[in-house]
Amino acid sequence: MAVADQQIQLNEANRWLGALCFDQARDCCGRVFADAYTEAVSELALALSQNPTALISGVAVSATTGAIKANRLGELSQEFYEPKDAAAVATKYGPNAPLVLQRFPFLGDVIGCWLNVATGSSRIIARVRS
Repeated sequence: MAVADQQIQLNEANRWLGALCFDQARDCCGRVFADAYTEAVSELALALSQNPTALISGVAVSATTGAIKANRLGELSQEFYEPKDAAAVATKYGPNAPLVLQRFPFLGDVIGCWLNVATGSSRIIARVRS
C-alpha cells in the first residue's frame, strides 16, 4: 500500500472515531485514553485498508450471504443483503449506535470504556461497569 493511501486511511479513521463522544477523564483499568485512542485509530485504519468501502454504501460485499430482497424500477435496481453474523453484531451494537461501531464492533473492546454511546446491549454495559 502506498504511503498516500495509508495516510488517507489514517485520516478517515481519525474522522470516524473523532465523531464519537468520549469521557476521557474516566479511569479505565489504568490505561491512558490517548494510548487506547491511538490503538483504535490504527486498528480502524488497517480494517479500512482491507475494505475501504465498509463505512459507505451499506454492507460490504464480502460480508453478505446473498440478496434477501431486490427491487427493480425500469433500469434501476436495488438489492438488500443480510450480514453473515447479523445476530452477533446486533447484540453488541444496535441500529442506533454509530455506524463505525456497528461495522467494526471490535473497537468497543479497545475504547469502549471511554465511549458515551448507547450500545443496545445490557451485556456490554455490564462488562464496562464491572
